[in-house]
Amino acid sequence: MIKNILKLTLLLSVISFPAMANVDGLWMTENKRAVIDVKPCADGGPVCGEIAWIIDGGMTVDAKNENPELRNQPLCGLQILNGFKSGAKSNEWVDGKIYKADDGDVYNASITQIDENRLRLRGYVGIPLFGKTQIWTRVPDNHPRCD
Repeated sequence: MIKNILKLTLLLSVISFPAMANVDGLWMTENKRAVIDVKPCADGGPVCGEIAWIIDGGMTVDAKNENPELRNQPLCGLQILNGFKSGAKSNEWVDGKIYKADDGDVYNASITQIDENRLRLRGYVGIPLFGKTQIWTRVPDNHPRCD
């Protein structure tokens, strides 16, 4: 009986405390035009991301940047995710920012890892109600990269 109680307690503790999600890796954007390398930030923050690949024929420079001096910087390697904090759940990151090079704007953002191979990224203005959600898909580490 005691063994059964211990087994049940162990099982419940495993169910109650899921392993930390791991968003590190390469993620294809929903429109399949770019791959983002998501990894811990250089400043120790949990989640940052930079452009690792761009579809042939896609934008190559940050032409829409609000700062004219930055409009010729390459998009390859550009950090577009930053400032995220760990959320209440092990699979969520909140209070971050995403830079959308297509329009040169920065949006508030949150990330939820749906499962091992899918992220839900929500960019918004003000509150999450006023935003857009994308599902990003994990790609293999050997995916081609831009220079």
